[in-house]
Amino acid sequence: MAKKSKSLLKHGFKAEAERISERLRKELKISKFAPLCAFALAEHLGVTIAGITEVLPKEGVNKLNDPSKKEKFSGLLFKNEDGDPVVLHNDLDSKKRQQSNLMHELAHFLCGHEVPEEIRNLIYLYNLRYFNAEHEAEAKYLGGCLQIPKPGLLWKRKEQCSEEEISEYFSASVDMVNYRINTLGLNRRFKRN
Repeated sequence: MAKKSKSLLKHGFKAEAERISERLRKELKISKFAPLCAFALAEHLGVTIAGITEVLPKEGVNKLNDPSKKEKFSGLLFKNEDGDPVVLHNDLDSKKRQQSNLMHELAHFLCGHEVPEEIRNLIYLYNLRYFNAEHEAEAKYLGGCLQIPKPGLLWKRKEQCSEEEISEYFSASVDMVNYRINTLGLNRRFKRN
């Protein structure tokens, strides 16, 4: 018998993430079926967005995009010296990938995720990376809700749109479309003929 994997998401988080996505669309006067631009959301939230090509020298950009690395840089949420939130993102990625990266980082902001100060000092001192699995799971789920709202995805599935068509409509990767379809159990609900 296969072991059921334990979710890192707290009970009720998924429903709350869906509500956050709908609330922000209402605040921005965007239909719950419509795509949401990450840049517009960031402006609404008061989060500054900066691309790596805007702020880093060419050597720094090349280092972050080094093809020999297992993972290339996508994005990072931090506070500037005034305490204001800033997202640094890879503006060399495709437009769809940029939207996904930004939604993920904005989800960290909305969830109030922060690196503990004692760990933050070690990160800077030793050039380490901080990873909190629960925070990453929450940001992935909420970022997906922000990028592809449940009502919009249901509507597109009822219209029998392909994953590629949904991807184009929401400016999301096909992987993100499939993630949302799978996490909402829509493969079972809408069997394709």
